[in-house]
Amino acid sequence: MKKLYLKQKFFSFADRYKVFDEKQNVVFHCEGKMFSFSHRVDIFDTGKDTMLYTLKRQLFTFMPKFNLTTPGGEEVAVIKKRFTVFSHKLDISSKFGDFTIDGDVFAHSFSITQNGKIVVDFTKKWISWGDSYEITVHPDENLGFYVALVIMIDSCLHDNRNDGHLITFNR
Repeated sequence: MKKLYLKQKFFSFADRYKVFDEKQNVVFHCEGKMFSFSHRVDIFDTGKDTMLYTLKRQLFTFMPKFNLTTPGGEEVAVIKKRFTVFSHKLDISSKFGDFTIDGDVFAHSFSITQNGKIVVDFTKKWISWGDSYEITVHPDENLGFYVALVIMIDSCLHDNRNDGHLITFNR
């Protein structure tokens, strides 16, 4: 089990995130592209100084849909938001298997499950400058992938600025 803390930079023209471990060391960082129609965010492993994934929003969809790819363009995961009234549900199909994300009405507490087993829990702080999450990852492998999923969920549910999205139904 690993605890991580995700903090979005508040004063920034593009999405920027840093992910810290329990000792406050930066483990991952993410940088969004300012003039991107597809809401592109690149995710980096800070320790190895390499790009792990690219997150892009698919345009012209009724419900939000995001694609996660490797730097070489190989698709790793697709996240789709389901239409629900009193909670948030998202489905993920990936090369690591299928996942379901369940969240509360206020979009502040989530769990990611695979085959009925919780693999990631995360909660959003109610009051903070920028989005802040406490993340608990139960398996220690594929840590970068699970961080990318949390960033995808944040983008899908909490990013309601119209920065190039042609159709936006985020809440």
